[in-house]
Amino acid sequence: MPEIDFYGVRAFYKTWGTGLPIALLHSGGSSSAQWDRPGEGLADHRRLIAPDLLGFGATGMWPVSGKLSQILQADLVAEVIVRECVEPIDVVGHSYGGGTAVRLALRRPELVRSLVLIEPILTRLLLEIGDPLYETAASVGAIFIDSVKTGRPEIGWEAFIDSRNGSGTWSRMSERVKERFLVQSQQTAEAFISTRDNFTSIAECRSLRVPVTIVCGAKTYAPDRRVTEILRNAVSHARYVTISEAGHMSPLTHPAEVGRVIREHLDQTHTIEP
Repeated sequence: MPEIDFYGVRAFYKTWGTGLPIALLHSGGSSSAQWDRPGEGLADHRRLIAPDLLGFGATGMWPVSGKLSQILQADLVAEVIVRECVEPIDVVGHSYGGGTAVRLALRRPELVRSLVLIEPILTRLLLEIGDPLYETAASVGAIFIDSVKTGRPEIGWEAFIDSRNGSGTWSRMSERVKERFLVQSQQTAEAFISTRDNFTSIAECRSLRVPVTIVCGAKTYAPDRRVTEILRNAVSHARYVTISEAGHMSPLTHPAEVGRVIREHLDQTHTIEP
């Protein structure tokens, strides 16, 4: 995998396929490997660039505990884009990576040609409009952060996994699968802190001028759905797509459908401006 030095952190990314470039930003607790299956129908015509965000995959953790931010994640992605591309690039972000994608478009608009946002984690939008679902979403993050701090990460993972996939999901997992999550507890807690401290506002989202497609799973977690609705209302030119039967992790559970939505977005936005 290619790598860059990002303020002393070794950061890695994957690139494959041929054609115009597109950046793919993964969810929290995941890595660039998340895009292997959704990318199958894209790589014949596009060059895919998928970074491992700070703390995930092969990329090292940010060295100062509690100081990881979406600004840092966006700056990392910007450095990868500058290294790999000479023109603005289409950017796809899922969940945590969706929050990074929005921050990137606001911070470095000259690098971003268009956005596909798959249930981006922008929890503060709920707080801004006084939606009670903010407390639902924020409480999961607070439980997770506290569980890692007190050395009981199983409690945090159970709260997180069950909130997105239904009560009892964590308890039904094998010990091997649980261990795969548990070894990522510290970096996931850091990601929750960066999400908590991401102050992206409705006004900032309203200022986006690039083509935007917002994607939501029909069976997703209520706070995540509400965030997509707030975003849809803020970005008046956005296209809104629902994936039938999907929950929050649609790139993993419905990769063909996610790939199709991305292809449709690219086909439309390379001929139509917002």
